[in-house]
Amino acid sequence: MADRKPAISVESVKAFLKSEYHDEDKWAHNMKLLRAVGLFAGSILLMRNYGHLMAV
Repeated sequence: MADRKPAISVESVKAFLKSEYHDEDKWAHNMKLLRAVGLFAGSILLMRNYGHLMAV
């Protein structure tokens, strides 16, 4: 039981993050995704805080 290796190693995670960061196409896609998630989260926070002002 002590000889079990983790399913995901630290080296594989580092290699994945490095490949996502240094590839320009992947970086551009990740920035678009991050911007979309930020806009979505920001709009949720805005509506939770100021949604009552939109009531007619």
